[in-house]
Amino acid sequence: MFSKEAYKQYFLQILELEEQMVREAEELAGLVDDPEIRQVMQRVMMDEQRHVGYVQELLELIDPED
Repeated sequence: MFSKEAYKQYFLQILELEEQMVREAEELAGLVDDPEIRQVMQRVMMDEQRHVGYVQELLELIDPED
């Protein structure tokens, strides 16, 4: 069984990755000229932002005082 701290550290790592994915998707969307590809990349960015929210919710459940 993992400790509360181990879960917290794991989800902090996942949060960092998801935030990086938001930044990369946003950057890619800004670099492409094709409006269809840009639109898809913007949807990917929104999905990644949703993932960030999920991880933040999990962290709040693990340690509501943080």
